[in-house]
Amino acid sequence: MTADGEQTTSHVRYEPSLGRAARVGSWDELTKGTFRTARDLLAAGDREGAAQLLEVSVLEATELRDVYDRWPANSAEWIRAQGATAEQVTDALADLAAKIGPEAMAGIAEAWPRFVNAVERAADLCRSGDAGADEAIEATRATWQTVHDQAVDRLSGLIDVAARLLGESAVPRLWDHLMNEWYDLHCARYDVRNQRWPISINQLMIAIVDGFHAHLSGADRQGDIEMIEEADRIGFRFAPCGSGGRSLDPRITDGKPRAGAPYEFAVTTQAHDWAWNKIGICSYCVHCCLLNEVVPIDRLGYPTRVIDAPTWPASTTDASCTWWIYRDPSLVPDSVYHRVGRDPARRPSPIRGDGDG
Repeated sequence: MTADGEQTTSHVRYEPSLGRAARVGSWDELTKGTFRTARDLLAAGDREGAAQLLEVSVLEATELRDVYDRWPANSAEWIRAQGATAEQVTDALADLAAKIGPEAMAGIAEAWPRFVNAVERAADLCRSGDAGADEAIEATRATWQTVHDQAVDRLSGLIDVAARLLGESAVPRLWDHLMNEWYDLHCARYDVRNQRWPISINQLMIAIVDGFHAHLSGADRQGDIEMIEEADRIGFRFAPCGSGGRSLDPRITDGKPRAGAPYEFAVTTQAHDWAWNKIGICSYCVHCCLLNEVVPIDRLGYPTRVIDAPTWPASTTDASCTWWIYRDPSLVPDSVYHRVGRDPARRPSPIRGDGDG
């Protein structure tokens, strides 16, 4: 209870697997976007809860702030190191700037304070009971959407530059360069020799909802997610996700998905193991295949998450993407291995005595 008698419930607590505070609640609650939930709490009279969720939205977005700041510069440096001339890279970056604009090219570090300041203002208005608090929450979400989408455009554009200057085969090599440390951390954590799989399932689920709140998944960009429970697996569907899926969806890009004109960011034109052997996978989405399927299968013998990704141009009518976590790695079907060019003989035996997660 607050000093003025308002009934409150904590909606945030420390999450060890993330190493920071995060939202808490039922899975039904956690699949709702953070800004939408903050507005619901405010409407229900929980002003402190609404303020807490606004503040946790900054934590949800912090990893994106980090990688969207580092990866574009690292990408340009890598492209030059792979043999593209300085003139080629300069011309390609100038072309990208003409497409996405100078504000996006300036980078997320410059735009980040706008979002943080908006969160602080909206949280103050919530706590004080100001009549403008609800409007301020939505304005904060819209501010983050602009900052986020510009950052995604910048990174996606750099991946496109690599594909154009070095060829399609450069895309997975660039992602390997950017995510090398992520591969090590991801596979060490979710190795069944290091951690019981039911614990990994829970941590993978937490990471999904936390991350896609920040990506503002869903057609209305609220960060909502559909959860699907099946006997052998648990699914999370984004319709679409706010990063790679946005690049393929005309509904949330004012009719200008980044895979189409005038951007024409690269999608796969041939089948590759590193892109589910599908044509039309956006070059940004390739990192999901590598991080969740290809590298874990190679290192652990099983994917940590199995992804049914959208393809261009079919995505103009359905850009939804579904991430699956299997209740036991032994349940992952042969087809998942085959579509990334791997042998299902690598699949582990059933896990004994750990329950179904």
